[in-house]
Amino acid sequence: MIQRAEATVLVMQARAQATALVQGAAAAGPTPVPASQSAAPSATPLPLPGSTVQQATGVASPSPPRAGEATSTEEAGPAAVELVGVSTGTESGLILVQFRAPRRVADKWRQGTVYVVDEATGALYNGIPVMPIVGPLFARPLNAGQIGYVMFSNIAPGLRQGSVVTVVLGEFKQEHVVVK
Repeated sequence: MIQRAEATVLVMQARAQATALVQGAAAAGPTPVPASQSAAPSATPLPLPGSTVQQATGVASPSPPRAGEATSTEEAGPAAVELVGVSTGTESGLILVQFRAPRRVADKWRQGTVYVVDEATGALYNGIPVMPIVGPLFARPLNAGQIGYVMFSNIAPGLRQGSVVTVVLGEFKQEHVVVK
């Protein structure tokens, strides 16, 4: 019961932080981050209870748009996705991934197409907890520039501050992200 309360508090804090960030970023507008072109780690992932374990290899790394090529919200792809940050909840057992993405892109993301891979161990974190009142801990942006989030169970051995991970959100992939 305490874990559920901690998770609910973490969700509420993430929503408040997202609202503050959106308001602060409204003037600057979103900055797209292109997907990395290198391959995913080849290490065998560690089994994670309650999560599906799969190799992160084979995930397509899409090409960023060519210079001069317009990308509208209707045609938005992985290059229109911005990773805001990855952090762990203190004693909550959760990994928080915050992002900006066009609604059309984020609406396609489902469990299994979003995950975090620990680059040191190859462990795959893809279990999205479902809270009784809140539902799945996954909020897709509704408006342009809005920050969305997805939370994963941080099961042993677990990620810690300073861990280096690869984040996959649908076709978007960004490697060498340091966990805050």
